[in-house]
Amino acid sequence: MLSLLFTKTNMSNQPNYYAIIPANIRYSDKVNSTEKLLFAEITALCNQKGYCWASNDYFSKLFKKHPNSISRNIKNLSVNGFIKIHLVKEEKNVDKRRITLVGSQKCLDPINKNVNTPLNKNVKHNTIIDNNINEKKELFEQFWEAYNYKKSRKLCYEKFMKLDIEVCKKCVVSAKKYSQSITDIKYKKHPSTWLNQGCWDDEINESSNQGFTGNGFTNMVF
Repeated sequence: MLSLLFTKTNMSNQPNYYAIIPANIRYSDKVNSTEKLLFAEITALCNQKGYCWASNDYFSKLFKKHPNSISRNIKNLSVNGFIKIHLVKEEKNVDKRRITLVGSQKCLDPINKNVNTPLNKNVKHNTIIDNNINEKKELFEQFWEAYNYKKSRKLCYEKFMKLDIEVCKKCVVSAKKYSQSITDIKYKKHPSTWLNQGCWDDEINESSNQGFTGNGFTNMVF
């Protein structure tokens, strides 16, 4: 399971990007809370370029910690196998640090610099979910009217919304047929019971006489 953090740096003209804290780091007792947030920031920077180039001063200003503390935090992340530190020779033979993610932490694809939000690739998926929720709400109203036994609406709504969208559609049709088959309301199931028992798949005998209980002669013709 992953946690997503949204962040935007104020120290450069960078676009928005997202950070990730995998469960093995989030619940680890080998790293402290600052190191978990530091790792999240590293993943965000790796997402932009494939590696993190930020210095201790950068993180120091970002987290308002002394550079020496940041250095210890980064070393601890490295010792515990969450990141790798590489020293690269730059101009004038100056060593420059690059940080990369280790193994399963490499879960980020490079982000498009021309995109202002990292969630655009999820918009379609989120739209489908929203549409399903709205459709389910409409189907529930149809079910509620078709069942025509106004008891425990909130409970029924919660149960209904957990059903698959295709089952919701089936509920509307089956509830109408079921209600039409009942000649006496006292024999009608509570709507939450009907949902719990999956009665949308029951066969309905529309010609059955449910007024006869065996204890009298109600609705019997002689």
